[in-house]
Amino acid sequence: MTAPGPRESRIPITASRLAIHLVEWGRPDGFPVVFLHGGAHDASRWSEVCRRLPDTLRCIVPDQRGHGHSDHAPDGDYSCAAQVADLVGLLDALAVERCALVGHSMGGLNALRFAGTRPERAAALVLIDVGTDTRRAGLEAVGRNRERRSPQWVSLPFDARLLDFVPTYGGDAGERRRLLVASKAPLLVLRGARSRILPAEAAEACARLGGGTAITIPDAGHNAAQQNPEAVARALDRFLSSPKFLRNPGRGSQEVRKIEAELGEGLRR
Repeated sequence: MTAPGPRESRIPITASRLAIHLVEWGRPDGFPVVFLHGGAHDASRWSEVCRRLPDTLRCIVPDQRGHGHSDHAPDGDYSCAAQVADLVGLLDALAVERCALVGHSMGGLNALRFAGTRPERAAALVLIDVGTDTRRAGLEAVGRNRERRSPQWVSLPFDARLLDFVPTYGGDAGERRRLLVASKAPLLVLRGARSRILPAEAAEACARLGGGTAITIPDAGHNAAQQNPEAVARALDRFLSSPKFLRNPGRGSQEVRKIEAELGEGLRR
């Protein structure tokens, strides 16, 4: 069965005194999977993925601080550390001790920091179009938008002060690598075939470092969850539901290509 939902609520975070808007899909007693959206996005970006996942998963999808219907930070602190502290507070409020984490772009870096600093709470880690190394050209494009406060950013429901943190968000490559090694969580790295942010070689290097697997999502760029939600959901379902897939790190290129072919075939049925 696909995931029932959505259910919406607002969760007060004690430490930051912010309220986080939360959307949940699936059974309340299902295995918890936290979905973290990218910068300038919100929880709705995961809807088409979550509705395709089995109801045995409890999909926990927050608007991160300053985004969507969550509170903005009065002090303008949108650092990775501040957002991860919110995540800790959210999970504590929900009495979730351990969960899988799925993060896209900024959300992936938040998931990585959570998993690397609290490995006992991270059951699995999925990074979508973000890794330990990113393509400079993509970051430079984000930086140009930050400098001119492009209308495409201003019109979106988020606090534009977040853009001030983009140049150093999530730390440098060395820090990200240290966090990944420290996490010890089973790892899946997904990238869009047309991504300008995460090249295939960078995704594969990240997966090797974390003892995991890198998969390319067809017919998608950086925003793979919106551009090809069916393939993303199929990859997540396979990763999170199959013990063999979850516990078999470092799959060879032939097996990875087979999985990618299956994802593409599923779209043509």
